[in-house]
This record gives sequence, C-alpha cells and structure tokens, in this order.
Amino acid sequence: MSGDHHEHCHEHGHDHPHEHGGGHDHVHNHSGDLNKLTALLKYMADHNREHAGELCDLAHNLYHAGQHKSADVINDAVKEFEKGAEKLVEALDLIKDGN
Repeated sequence: MSGDHHEHCHEHGHDHPHEHGGGHDHVHNHSGDLNKLTALLKYMADHNREHAGELCDLAHNLYHAGQHKSADVINDAVKEFEKGAEKLVEALDLIKDGN
C-alpha cells in the first residue's frame, strides 16, 4: 500500500492497555472438567483477539511513520490471527453442541 490510503486490519473491542510484563504465565491443567477447559479456550480466543488489536494499532502507527511495507506484513499477520481466533470460536461452538 502506498500513498495516503492504508488498510485498517479490524476493529477491536477493548479500550484498555494490555501488557504482559516479561512474558506469559501459562497454567497447564489437564483435568477433564469441560467447564474449565471451555473457559480457558474462551479466554485464549479473547486474548488472541486483543493481541491482534495491538498489532493492528502497531501497523497503523508504522504506516504513518512511513513504514508501509512492514505495516502491510503486520496487517497480513493480523488476518492470520483473526483466522485462528475464528477456529477457536468454532471449537467452542462444537463443545457447546456436544461434539
């Protein structure tokens, strides 16, 4: 993309900063409690969407800093994040339907 027009990857629904400090803390619980597993999957889908929103903001800022190609690559990555999030939601729907 060049010129004055650039792609906005998506709208994201949070208006708060999202920080991780030094890294992610992951809890690996292999219990069979379906409610807990479903809640964890929902959290992870939402969490990935937050990261996609942050990357979209980063791409927007890079575009306005003249870094059009890198912004385009990040926008492509955001699309992949969003595809992944859709798959996680699909999995949640399957769980809800008993599959």
